[in-house]
Amino acid sequence: MNRINFAIRAAITTTALLSGFSYASAQTADDDIKALREQIAALDQKLRVLERKEELQDEEVAAAAKKAPVVTAGAGGFGITAGDKSYDLKLRGLVQYDGRFFFDDGAPNRDGMLLRRIRTSFSGTVASIYDFNITPEYGTGTNNTTSVALWDAFFAARFSPKFGLKFGKFAPGVTLEPGNNRHFNESPFPNQLLSNRDLGVEAFGAFGAFGYRIGGFLGVANNTTGFGGAAADLLDGDRTLSARFTIDPFKSREGALSKLSLGIGGSYGNEIGTAGTNISNGLANISSNAQQQIFNYGAVLRANGTHQRLSPTFEWYTGTPFSVVGEYAWESQDISVNAAGLTQNFDNEAWRVSAAWVLTGEESGKSGVTPKSNFNYAAGTWGAFELVGRLSGLSLDEDFFATVANGGAGINRNNNVESAFAVGLGLNWYLNRNVRFLFNVESTSYEGAKTPTAQVGARDDELAFLTRAHLSF
Repeated sequence: MNRINFAIRAAITTTALLSGFSYASAQTADDDIKALREQIAALDQKLRVLERKEELQDEEVAAAAKKAPVVTAGAGGFGITAGDKSYDLKLRGLVQYDGRFFFDDGAPNRDGMLLRRIRTSFSGTVASIYDFNITPEYGTGTNNTTSVALWDAFFAARFSPKFGLKFGKFAPGVTLEPGNNRHFNESPFPNQLLSNRDLGVEAFGAFGAFGYRIGGFLGVANNTTGFGGAAADLLDGDRTLSARFTIDPFKSREGALSKLSLGIGGSYGNEIGTAGTNISNGLANISSNAQQQIFNYGAVLRANGTHQRLSPTFEWYTGTPFSVVGEYAWESQDISVNAAGLTQNFDNEAWRVSAAWVLTGEESGKSGVTPKSNFNYAAGTWGAFELVGRLSGLSLDEDFFATVANGGAGINRNNNVESAFAVGLGLNWYLNRNVRFLFNVESTSYEGAKTPTAQVGARDDELAFLTRAHLSF
C-alpha cells in the first residue's frame, strides 16, 4: 500500500509539472489553472481515503488479534484465555501417592500405601472480575473403596482490590493452611482444632498492607469438609461467623522483612449435633500428624452450644532459601456429656512451627520450590532439594477424663491422649515445578490422663516414616 501511495503522489507531482509547462507554453487562461488545482485536490482526497482504509484494515486486524483466544499448556496447567484476558478457563490436576511406615511399639498393621489425594480443578474468570473454582476429590473412602466428594465449589466477585464477595464451599479464614501443609506431608495439630471447608458467603479485600476476610457459614465440626449436616443444620440456633485479618508490616520496604505476614483468624458459632457417630455429633475425632486416631469423643458426647476458635499466625517466606511458618490454635466448645443433655465447656489448644532451607539455593516460596534446573539425569541436573523441620504440640482439656459428676466428660483413658509433642524432619526433592518427592520422619510422644496415684499412658509413643510422590499441574 505504501508503494501505491508513493506512485499516486508522484503522478500528482508530474501532472502538476507538465500542466504548468503546458500553461507556460500555451499561456493557458486562469480557468485552466483553476481546473488543474481542482484535479490535484480530488486526487489528494482519493489518496487520503485510501490511506484511511488502510488504517482501518490494520485496526481490524489488531482488534481481531486481541480477541483471539490463546491456548496454553504448561507447568501451570491447561487453559484457554481470551485475547483481552476478560475470560479465562483453566484445568489443573493433583495426584498424591503416600507410604506410611511405623517403627514404634504401637498397634500392628498400621503400615500402608494409599492414594492420598486425587483432584481435578476447573477454574477461571468470567467478564474480568468473576472467578470460579470447581474441584472434585476422588481419593476419599476406605482402603478398599473410593467415592467422589466436592472439595471446593465457589465463585467470587472482585469488585475492587478493597472489596469482593465469595459464595459456595471453600476454606473459611480461620486456618492458615486448611487441608494441607506447605513443608510436610500432613497438616499439624492446629488443623485438628480448626475448620477446614464450609458452606457460606465471605467478604474479602485489602487496604495496602492490611487484608481481611469476614464470612458467615453453616458451621461444621473441626477439620471436616462437610456442608454442616442436615440434622445439625436444622437444630442450629444460628450460623458461624469466621474471619481472618492479616498485615504485612514491612510490605513497603525492600528486603527479606517485606515478605513477613502476621495474621489472626477466628470463628464464633452455635453448633448442635446428634448423639451417635463421629461428625454427625458435631465433633471430630483427633488424629496425629501421621494420621493415626489419638482421641475419640465416643457415641454419647455431642456439640451442644457455643463453639469459639482463635488462631494467631505468622508466615515468613523471605525471598531466600529460608522460610518459616508458625501458628497457634485455641478452641472452646460446649459439649453435652450425657443422655440427659448436661452441657459442659471444654478448651483445647495446639501449636506448631515449621521451617525450611533449600539446599540448592532456590527461593523457598509459599507454593513450594521452582528448581533452577529441572531433573535430567543425562544432563547431570537434579532439581532442587529442601530440608524441612517442624515442632508441634497438642493439649486437650484434662476435664475430658474427669467423671460427669465432677464436671467432666467421663471419656475412657484407653488410647485417648491428653497431650502430644511431635518433632519432625524431612527432605523434599523437587524434580521440576510439577513433580516432587517428600520424605518425612516424625516422632510423637503422648501423655495420658492422670489418676490420684499414677499417670496412665494413653498409648505408645509414635515414630513414623512418611513418603509421598506428588504430581500437580
